[in-house]
Amino acid sequence: MTRTVLPGAIVPLETGPPELSYPGLSPQLLARVKQLWSARGLDFDQCWRVGIRGLPGFQAVPRFDGSTNSAAVDLVFLFDQAVLWIRAMHAATATGHAHGVEGLNPDQWHGIAGITARLTEQMSALRLLALTGLPMPAMQIARAISEDVDMALVLLIRPKLAQRFAICRNVEDTNEFWRRHIAGGRAFKAIAEKLYGIGIDHSADTEYAKWRRSVLTTLNTAVHSNILSAADTGRGPNKALLNDDSIYFATYRIHELCAYAQLVTPDLTNWLRETGKLAPGSFAPLAAPLSAILVSQIQSLSTPASPHSLSEQAPRH
Repeated sequence: MTRTVLPGAIVPLETGPPELSYPGLSPQLLARVKQLWSARGLDFDQCWRVGIRGLPGFQAVPRFDGSTNSAAVDLVFLFDQAVLWIRAMHAATATGHAHGVEGLNPDQWHGIAGITARLTEQMSALRLLALTGLPMPAMQIARAISEDVDMALVLLIRPKLAQRFAICRNVEDTNEFWRRHIAGGRAFKAIAEKLYGIGIDHSADTEYAKWRRSVLTTLNTAVHSNILSAADTGRGPNKALLNDDSIYFATYRIHELCAYAQLVTPDLTNWLRETGKLAPGSFAPLAAPLSAILVSQIQSLSTPASPHSLSEQAPRH
């Protein structure tokens, strides 16, 4: 976040409603989200307390001085919806692997369970960094989140690749797998080819592909730039992405993962529903209904509110 934090901000009590942790949240967005959850018989407040309030290092969104709209707070609220979906997906895919649920093969269940476990940790860390004003490490994590989204989609598209991933037994094997199949845009190319076959054009010369490359190029500066320039982050004509941008890009990519996963594997929601029946006391039963909720929220994603932002809103599909 980029605005001045008002002093005296506190974390609401655990029993308080979720909206107390998002001062300045759009009432319309809150009402829409709660309506979407209620329509599917889900208890939003309880799930939020367990899934978001219970994150390591949880922080409420600070109250900002001089904010002219709710865009920054709304963005964190939508990011947290994505976190809940990722946690539900981890529980569901881990259950699918443990019980041999049909649909995905065991290596796909296992691989996606591992990726969503890592995504949960990455998103928890990104949230904490963004809310405490540490943009450079937040950018590094946003880059890693994007790569893991691509990897999850590739495992859904290519079952044999999931088998190759499953036999990686050490760091060297994993690094070799990553280099050959994921790094350098290899995974995204496979995804773009699959999406093209169902009518979504993400080829290299499209507006979306250009936007994606520009954002990833900027995120890469947080990993590969001279560390002595870190103190200048956010200033000057070549400033790096700020916290709002990292949160926005990560949120957008998780929403893409949710939407594209259902497009490339049309029966995925039904398979997730079956895994939910096998683990009623976990997050697993949330995976199927939350998939529909997350897709319906894509239209609520807006451009980061920071006046210093380099990024533009992602092109509509």
